Amino acid sequence: MNPARIDRALSVLGYLAHHHEGRSLTHLSADLSLPMSSTHDLMQALVEIGVVRLAGPRTYALGPRAVMLALSIVDSVQLRAVARPFLRDLSEEINENTYLAVRTGDEVAYADRIETSQQLSVIIRLGDARPLHGSAVGKLMAAFDDELAKRVLSSSRLEQYTPLTLTNRATLRAEYAEIRERGYSVSDGESVEGIIGLATPIVNANGEAVAAVHVSAPRGRLAEDRLPVVVSHMLATAAAVSRQLGASAELIPDSDFNTVLAHEKRRRGAAS
Repeated sequence: MNPARIDRALSVLGYLAHHHEGRSLTHLSADLSLPMSSTHDLMQALVEIGVVRLAGPRTYALGPRAVMLALSIVDSVQLRAVARPFLRDLSEEINENTYLAVRTGDEVAYADRIETSQQLSVIIRLGDARPLHGSAVGKLMAAFDDELAKRVLSSSRLEQYTPLTLTNRATLRAEYAEIRERGYSVSDGESVEGIIGLATPIVNANGEAVAAVHVSAPRGRLAEDRLPVVVSHMLATAAAVSRQLGASAELIPDSDFNTVLAHEKRRRGAAS
């Protein structure tokens, strides 16, 4: 065990925590005053264990394991501890698995999960990352962060996960605007065929979307009459957690059932 190497690794993680978009190997070496060769070797080792991930050619960002470690140590300003009872109540109310998702660089990762006894459930591993254009949570986070949305829309390639994944930039830009207006996100077969994902934003005292409440289920269980009910409960859950984080009422996206129902009629009409 080399204490100096551990110290360098911690310095890298602290540095990347302040650069969500990732930093190049050159920047890491220069800003941390580390030799380029040893920096490269260190980053490769951190990538192999999932603490750091490649965010582009020779560009590195925090990985899912680093996010989970941070949540374990400080509970992300006690976010999981605050959110868990509300997620549990939501899961019991809608009888679906519920998730807490957080942003990690240019992806989102799942930090907590409450499971139900549903025979057919969508199980997402904690720490698994999702893209910002091909998932309900990812689209939500980008929709509520202009700079993040710009990076997604200007990226060289948007991966096609299913035939329904939004890869047209104009369509995706419009989708972000609609999500911001609605206050929630829907992914219908865009990440996994036959699965609907829903996400509602958890905001902090500054009105920043720092996390999301997420539910995924087979399309048949989120039919037209049930989906607005589930979304309404999710919005109420996200609002309750947001209040615990110090967000005032005017900063919290919220809609009653009738408003969600109207949004869903328009969304389905546009999609048909």
